[in-house]
Amino acid sequence: MRTFIMRKYRRFWPSALIGLVIVSARAPTLLPRLYPAALLRLLSRLRQDRRGATALLFAVSATALLGTVALAAEGGLLYLVQQRAQSAADLAAVAAASAAEARTRGAALAAGIEVAGLNGFGTSSETTLAVRNPPANGTFKGNNQAYEVEIRRRQPLALAGALFGQPEGEVGARAVAMLKGSTQVCLLALNGTVSVSSFSKFTAQGCALGANGTGAGAVKIDNSGSFSAQGVVTAGTCSGCTNSNVKLTEGYQDRAPAIADPYAKLNNLTVPNPPCTASTTIQFTSRAEIPRYEQTGTAFCNASYRIGKDSKIALDPGTYIFRDASLTISSLSELTCNGCTFILVGTGSGTTASFSAENLSSFACENCTIALLGSKPGQVNFTSLSTARLTAPLTNSYDPALSGMIIVRSDSGPVGSSSSPTLRMSNLSSIDLLGGIYVPNGYTKITSMSAPNPSTCLPIVVGTLEIGQLSNFPFDVSGCPARKTAIPEIRVPRLVE
Repeated sequence: MRTFIMRKYRRFWPSALIGLVIVSARAPTLLPRLYPAALLRLLSRLRQDRRGATALLFAVSATALLGTVALAAEGGLLYLVQQRAQSAADLAAVAAASAAEARTRGAALAAGIEVAGLNGFGTSSETTLAVRNPPANGTFKGNNQAYEVEIRRRQPLALAGALFGQPEGEVGARAVAMLKGSTQVCLLALNGTVSVSSFSKFTAQGCALGANGTGAGAVKIDNSGSFSAQGVVTAGTCSGCTNSNVKLTEGYQDRAPAIADPYAKLNNLTVPNPPCTASTTIQFTSRAEIPRYEQTGTAFCNASYRIGKDSKIALDPGTYIFRDASLTISSLSELTCNGCTFILVGTGSGTTASFSAENLSSFACENCTIALLGSKPGQVNFTSLSTARLTAPLTNSYDPALSGMIIVRSDSGPVGSSSSPTLRMSNLSSIDLLGGIYVPNGYTKITSMSAPNPSTCLPIVVGTLEIGQLSNFPFDVSGCPARKTAIPEIRVPRLVE
């Protein structure tokens, strides 16, 4: 190819235009002349021809397009994995909290780990799993009732790694669960049955009956009168829950998990062991003859002590300790005390450590607790009282653990039976009870009672419970929080974080 500058035709073109004519060396003749209009058309076509620019634009935008596709695909994958991790954390936390109801802390933690693994998030080279009690972070940090689950997973990212040098991403999930009360229980048999019979009207106001016994008829309700309660929950089955006379607001549940013992810590009370008094008096006719433990530092030992043979006796507030000895209060027109704690310790040596109040016109013990402790505690009897009032202290001066309780018996000693119950309350024409009753592993029998002024706080937690011949004695626990009395609850695990 040879190039010529057509200088001799320059006078025919505009002065600003310089034309280049490319003529093939093989062309037979040189084009005689070029017109300005043709040249403009040629330049216009060259300007509009964008085939090279389109290729360049596609080359540049393809990288961005592939990056967007990578981000969309692998971003969606990360979101999916994060959702799965959160679901696994939620389920693991709920499993741990649920297991804590009836198992040890270690077993509850193991349950959380197992459930997380079953949902694909067990500990591995890519996954970090932590199940904690109490939680290490968050609102419930340090709360021994809460279980925390944290999951971290490194997720490989193929496209993002190739395009952006980020070969993996990390997702995390956290959940905290704990047991929450859903239904309050006013009558609970920890290991036996609950039976209600021969009643004209039975009412459990806003609370349920519960039995942890696993057999058939763990709860028995006859059809003698009107029966109403919030519900019935048992680890066994209920006999009579479908009777026409039975009204249960929330129905009944068979084969349910055991209901937790709210007073279990009372089984670890320190058993006092002071020296025995030198006094030989066993029949007390005045309060001067019954010195308090705070005065003498001694206990009444190895005898059957009685308070009676007087019209009225008012005991001084304080603690009265009996070891391998019994106390019977009878044949009085009135016994009163405000702030008394009676502790009867049974070791199996000597007299059975029992407490009885019987054949009294009036028994009034405000802010009082009766506690039977030791390896061989005896019985508690309240029988044939015209008027009785027994209320729990907001704060027990001898042992704060007894606050809110009116009767406590250790889980040792004889279980008792219907004919010889561990706790008997019968023939009480007008009784007012306010506070918790705890007789684990013992037989409790409540019959022939009426309450003109119904109690608003009477949770009863015993081994086996028999109730009969009640005419006007509603059970209620709505006032227990004000008295600092714990209430049994049917608890369910709930996510709190």
